[in-house]
Amino acid sequence: MIKKIFALLLIVFAFNLFADRIDDIIKDVPGIEEYPDASALNVLTEIDIIVAEDFSFQRHVFYVKKMLNYKGKKRYSDVKISYNADFEEIELGHCFTIDTEGNRIEIPENQIYDMNDTESILSPDYINFREKIINFPQIEPGYFVVVDYTITNKRREPVNGVEHLKETNPYLNKIFTITFPSKFKLNYHYDKDVVNFTKKKEGKYNVYSWNVKNTVLYKEENNSPSLLVSGTPIVFSFYKNWHELAVEKLSKLKDIETDASITKLAKTITENCKNDESKVLAVYKYLAENFNEKKSYTSEIDFTPEPLTEVFEKKFGSEKELTALFIALLKSTGIEDIYPAVILSKNNRFSEIQEKYAVNNFFERICVFRNNDLYCPGNSYMPFAFTGNNEANILVGNDKYELIKYKAENAVCEENTYNYLVKENSAKIEVESEYSENMNLKKRQMYLNMPDVQRKIWFNQSLGEKSAKLTDGPNFLNFDKIDENLKMTYTLEYSDFLVDQEPYKYFKLLSPNFYFDVALDERDNNYQIFDKIFIRENFIIDISDLSDGSGKMELMNNIKNNIKEFVVNDITAYFKMDSKIENGKIVVNREVYIPECIIPNMKYPEFKQFILSIQNPINNMVFLK
Repeated sequence: MIKKIFALLLIVFAFNLFADRIDDIIKDVPGIEEYPDASALNVLTEIDIIVAEDFSFQRHVFYVKKMLNYKGKKRYSDVKISYNADFEEIELGHCFTIDTEGNRIEIPENQIYDMNDTESILSPDYINFREKIINFPQIEPGYFVVVDYTITNKRREPVNGVEHLKETNPYLNKIFTITFPSKFKLNYHYDKDVVNFTKKKEGKYNVYSWNVKNTVLYKEENNSPSLLVSGTPIVFSFYKNWHELAVEKLSKLKDIETDASITKLAKTITENCKNDESKVLAVYKYLAENFNEKKSYTSEIDFTPEPLTEVFEKKFGSEKELTALFIALLKSTGIEDIYPAVILSKNNRFSEIQEKYAVNNFFERICVFRNNDLYCPGNSYMPFAFTGNNEANILVGNDKYELIKYKAENAVCEENTYNYLVKENSAKIEVESEYSENMNLKKRQMYLNMPDVQRKIWFNQSLGEKSAKLTDGPNFLNFDKIDENLKMTYTLEYSDFLVDQEPYKYFKLLSPNFYFDVALDERDNNYQIFDKIFIRENFIIDISDLSDGSGKMELMNNIKNNIKEFVVNDITAYFKMDSKIENGKIVVNREVYIPECIIPNMKYPEFKQFILSIQNPINNMVFLK
């Protein structure tokens, strides 16, 4: 009885200490006047990771956040804590709201939920992520939210990750600590000019701690680079380098056990193939047409695939299963120079951190590497030998298990030929288009399984030409040929195409189909271009019926080598245009090239003017006399 009373007293004492600490934390916290651009303040954030001898670990998170306005209320009144139920458990500690009078508002039990996340519901075979959702009651501007929880992780792989010390709301005080056995070596990165770092030894453990105070918020602006590139990240990993991680992960996909049925299937698929390239295409097409890829989280999965016989029977698998099956089928035909690979997140490739530190969070997807080509098997809309990356860091499971800087051919993404037949003030335009790289993928994704009627409606809307009528198409000429660039034709008609103001006539060409948000005059953040733009267009306009009887028409704005350029570092974006009259036809050539890059905020006004000069309506006008 005495022991129970003593234990109860200890609990009450600890609770009182915790309450006193909270009172100290929320005392004299500034508000919206001092932080007008923020929606909330991260008053105190403490994250402690304790790593065991077998690399299992506990991650304890405690934070106090102050709501500054209704945007903060909307964003933070529901707290979602994700965890992988395959190897993680979550335990909630003290979570509550504090009003402006200092009163504590407890969370009713029926406002705490634990459920599968959306992707787990859609793909339960390969994703087992859950969300602990806390609905905080009665939150208003000026209120505080207190969150306390612990995640126990039993994955038992070398611990690694990224902890950001800068976000869209300021941190008044953030402390990140890792405690780990001193026999391990931790590789880490942080900004020494901003972050205070300490380390000490406690018995058999090292304690490394990083701390920031009063950080500047990362302003919310469109096309801002990721926080890995332009924030204040702590990157940490118990992997020595990418080679060590690649050996552990990708070796599981190289030599997969197969049986006679897999070998027989491979020979059947490739029996009419004359060389290795045709074999690769045949197997790729077979998987694309007969298998479905199920969603999985690349950074979270064990790379050991299911038995291939089971994958073959089910006709579906995650990216690791279909990668393993693709490699196994090709190896059964005698092809050996084919390897599993992981594409690292391409939006973060501009950061040297991604190259130097082996972190699972950087994984984007598993694929196959051969002769500098990348293949993502199992997607019927995916063009052959395409992964959506012009440049990326690639982790390859070859003999060296190395990280390479991948660079594909810098091909034109979109080529259009417009044949205009102009009569009186109307025009008929026959268009031939060819799409490659990311545009090939986007068009296939959008239109592959769409009924013709819906396809026509969507395509017409995407043109953005309200004065034109789509009279034919879109006609996709080679949807079934994934080894070719996608080709398409369509026809437009304008009833009021030509404007006649004696003795002049003029009309407007179709505008280049791309968009950049350059509404801001200046930016706090750099500007990142995430997808390359490379469009080449040829306009052929038959004006033979427009002459005044003399058989002559004069092109008033005859353009010769009109070139606009924007240069950043070693990259040049450009806009080119020229025109001429030839055999009663106006010929206009136009080309736009804007590569993936990061534009420093100091160069942004110049970039904005470059984009506005391209979008100037006068570039698309043709004047005749």
